[in-house]
Amino acid sequence: MNNHPTLPASEAFRLLSTNHRLSVIDVRSEGEYHKAHFANTVNIPILSDAHRHDVGLTYKTEGSEAAKVLGHQLVSGDYQDALIRRWCEAIKTHAEAPALLFCWRGGLRSRIAQDWIYQQGLEVLRVEGGYKGLRHEALKALENPAPFVILSGMTGSGKTRLLHRLPNFIDLEALAHHRGSAFGSHFGTSQPQQATFENGLAQALYRVAPNYVLEDESPNIGRCHLPDDFYARMTTAPMVSIEIPARQRAFAIHQEYIQAPLAGGMRLEALEQSFLYNIDRIKNKLGGLECDKIKTLLTRAFVIEALAEDSTDAHMDWIERLLTAYYDKQYLYSLSLKSRKTLFQGSWEDCLEFLRTQPHD
Repeated sequence: MNNHPTLPASEAFRLLSTNHRLSVIDVRSEGEYHKAHFANTVNIPILSDAHRHDVGLTYKTEGSEAAKVLGHQLVSGDYQDALIRRWCEAIKTHAEAPALLFCWRGGLRSRIAQDWIYQQGLEVLRVEGGYKGLRHEALKALENPAPFVILSGMTGSGKTRLLHRLPNFIDLEALAHHRGSAFGSHFGTSQPQQATFENGLAQALYRVAPNYVLEDESPNIGRCHLPDDFYARMTTAPMVSIEIPARQRAFAIHQEYIQAPLAGGMRLEALEQSFLYNIDRIKNKLGGLECDKIKTLLTRAFVIEALAEDSTDAHMDWIERLLTAYYDKQYLYSLSLKSRKTLFQGSWEDCLEFLRTQPHD
């Protein structure tokens, strides 16, 4: 097999994190890719999950040579031609930049793929160490992040919206595909696997400058868990705190969690049931009587909504009650467990101005 060029995993991770105009092909199987992958990569497997199962079984029962023979048989003929065509099309998508390719360890699968691509007259760099090498670089980035500032504020304060008005930030909820609360799932999307979430965070950390801004979060954002050492740093990082009255926060939540999903085509009944289900999930913390009261107010608001009447105030009634009875108490308790220096606190607009203009050393 030809000795084609390679790229160290450290340099590949840098390119993968900073250059979106880049073709990066992950030739691992679909299952491997689903379990853990990096953003800005495309999965075009040399062996499918079914192929890997058959090759692995042959390896166990007949030995390595028989497994290699079977592997070559499985990816020969029309299958091989179609596979090479897909790889070449992916590479040509960003022809102005170097293309990268990797498998699990940078071994046989990526060597074969690279050789076949070169036979078509195209160039691609094989990542040394494969996915494992890239993962090692990601873990290094997570272990030693640059200093950052925490943006805090009670639920509904508009923290995420403020983040996106800043030049230097990481949106943890976007990486996790979750809004970070009992009602936080992104409608119509699923959360990434844990390793994929961590890889995305590591790539984001590589891109930002020191003193970037993070939104205050719990250790778990839905099913995604912030790395322990990283979260420990969050508990002691300096903080900017947004202060907004509960009714105003309830209005913002009404817009984001009710008006936006309905405008996007979500059925009214499905939205109502999702809220009722999530309120039942926190019943023990709310208390039975309070839980029933909030559900009664919620049902009333959705009845008004169904009648095509103005339901804004009715929705804000149950949302505000939920905020003050549950979320605000959870926030204050969580804040009491953290030892943070408060750099600034004020309105949404004032916090935005502070973060835009002040150094945070």
